[in-house]
Amino acid sequence: MIDGDLTVTGLKGAIVPHVDGTHRLLCAIESPQSWFEDFGKGTLKNGKANITLDSDFATLVSLKKGTYHVFVTPYAETKGLYVTRRTATGFQVREQQGGTSNAAFSYRIVAKRKGVASERLATVVLPTPLSIKKRPAKYRGTDPFPQPHCPQPK
Repeated sequence: MIDGDLTVTGLKGAIVPHVDGTHRLLCAIESPQSWFEDFGKGTLKNGKANITLDSDFATLVSLKKGTYHVFVTPYAETKGLYVTRRTATGFQVREQQGGTSNAAFSYRIVAKRKGVASERLATVVLPTPLSIKKRPAKYRGTDPFPQPHCPQPK
């Protein structure tokens, strides 16, 4: 646990156990601002579905009208789906062209973290790099965490 902010200049990854007994590296998704996301499922009834947001998630994010995003994926043939009536407690999914299907769907909601005002793609001034001589001898000229790493940007 880290108490406070964490900012890194390197890439971030999670080492996850695999069923074959090895461990696999998964790299973190990055964002230009502080966002939280949640996922859920719903079912249209006559072309409409009202989704209530998880109350625990809702207390952690800014849900002012129009400030969050919802992405829907239908699991059956529809005339297309769209999101409307985004409020602080939920949203409505509707079928396009007046469709009346009863299709199941999933959704992903992405909202800015409440109480964190962050500049989009803020410029960061890096501190003077730590001298290699100040590093413990066993790490000089070596990587204390050998490969694999998340791929370096090109």
